[in-house]
Amino acid sequence: MTQEVFIRLAQTQTDHFDSTEAFIFRIATNLLRDRSRRDRVRNAYRQSVEQDDAGEVDPLDPHRIAAARETIGKLWAAIQALPEPTQQIFILYRVENMDKQTIADNFAYNVRTVEKHISRALVFLARRVGGRP
Repeated sequence: MTQEVFIRLAQTQTDHFDSTEAFIFRIATNLLRDRSRRDRVRNAYRQSVEQDDAGEVDPLDPHRIAAARETIGKLWAAIQALPEPTQQIFILYRVENMDKQTIADNFAYNVRTVEKHISRALVFLARRVGGRP
């Protein structure tokens, strides 16, 4: 908080103030009010979310866990069904978080080709996992 006061003080020209001490006090007071308002909003939001979550869904519901495992199984099977370069590019990009330029350099492709492979993979996986032919 002290740093914030100094930052605001540094950003303002204090030549035209009668009392720099009063100005510093005003900055600190405003920062305290802002922080108090922010905390109240965050606490109200947190409480509303907790109330909403309390009655709706059990995060450890066995049916949800089974459905998630089934979806992951379908997704993995669909990834395995992708053509080889598309599968490798998709895994490198989405799972390994490798950037497109690096992938393109490793496969001796241009970036646009890598983007097309990723796009095709996403369409294929959406159709497979989503149940559409």
